[in-house]
Amino acid sequence: MDNKQTMSPAKAWLQFAIVFFAGITIAMGMFKVPVNMPNIMNFYGTDMTTVSWMMSIVGISCLVTALPAGGIMQKVGVKTFGIIVIVCGILECLLGAVAPSIELLIASRVLDAVSYGCLTMVSVAIISASFAPEQRGLPNGIWVIWVPVAQLLVAQIANGVVPAFGWQGEWIVVGVCQIIALVLFILFIKNPGQQAADADGTDEPEEKASIVDGLKEPGPWLLTLICCGLAFGCSVYTGLYPAYLSSPMGAGLDPADANNLVSLGSLGGIVGSVLIGIIINIVKPTKRGWLMLAICAVSIVTFLVVFSVPAAIMAIFIIWYSFVSTINMPVAFAWVPDILKNPKTLSMAMGIMMIGANIGGALGVTLPSALIDGAGGVWAACLPLIVGLAIVSLVLTVMLTLYVKKKVLPVRPDLEGK
Repeated sequence: MDNKQTMSPAKAWLQFAIVFFAGITIAMGMFKVPVNMPNIMNFYGTDMTTVSWMMSIVGISCLVTALPAGGIMQKVGVKTFGIIVIVCGILECLLGAVAPSIELLIASRVLDAVSYGCLTMVSVAIISASFAPEQRGLPNGIWVIWVPVAQLLVAQIANGVVPAFGWQGEWIVVGVCQIIALVLFILFIKNPGQQAADADGTDEPEEKASIVDGLKEPGPWLLTLICCGLAFGCSVYTGLYPAYLSSPMGAGLDPADANNLVSLGSLGGIVGSVLIGIIINIVKPTKRGWLMLAICAVSIVTFLVVFSVPAAIMAIFIIWYSFVSTINMPVAFAWVPDILKNPKTLSMAMGIMMIGANIGGALGVTLPSALIDGAGGVWAACLPLIVGLAIVSLVLTVMLTLYVKKKVLPVRPDLEGK
């Protein structure tokens, strides 16, 4: 797969719209659990700790599947892999709706891990194949809001469906949405390899790179460490900051006021996703390392003051913190195709990159929480960890930027002058 746009802008945006819709339905499958936890507890007569495994098992499984998934996608092709991913989501909804025990319901969530954990790789591969390097920023930025949109939708579905049909009704509704996404995906999504063949006027899809070729690319390994380091500080926002706002040893706000501030913060994430997409498009593909460097620097400063913001400007800071926590992954998604000596290894590169993002997301709440608890509830006790890792990410970004300049650009004529 090269880095030239292989279809018209209208067709490229159609490809994105379908994969974005598919992503929303898959994220709905992931986040239909939190809004139905009390209903599931009552139905099976179990406790919250047991039901919480329905979320934990997805996070654990995502860590395990990231690298093999990249290899499988590189082997079978992006479209085929995308179909498998969506089918896994559908099967989870169907099996979960009829699960006779909580144990089987939890086990079915492994299928959600495959769908939720792998669809981002599919989306980035399709965006990279459909849009020229200088045009990928906006779709990558918009893509990041797939989760907030899904969380909003599952809450509304729960309000409308669950009172009449129980929590199983939400499983069925989400499954139907995923079936619609699957049909659209099969009908309209083109495999990136076939896009290149169509552009060349040939019938043969381009040759795939081997999995070993993908593993030998240094760029994705550096990028996965960068994403991991930044994910810790970002996870503090999503996982711990609501508790900090209402904690007596934290901001000490009224719980209702704290919830309102968290809701307000979502605006920063949504606006940030679109804004960073526009910025990515403005910045030349060969200069995106400097954009990531700027994000690392801004993140370091933000993480450093996260637990010492005056109440008077807390609302503004939360919008800013949400913005900062949102913008690094769109840049990584847009940058990853251009840090490869062999662009045909993109599928494997995505799998490698998602390892760091998943590890940071999984441990970014657990480790800071342990440090805070160990310090007797002092929230600033986790700052050396999250700020230190962000500094490491900054150093690694400098290294990756220099590596791309010296080792990648000389062998990538498609990036010349970009």
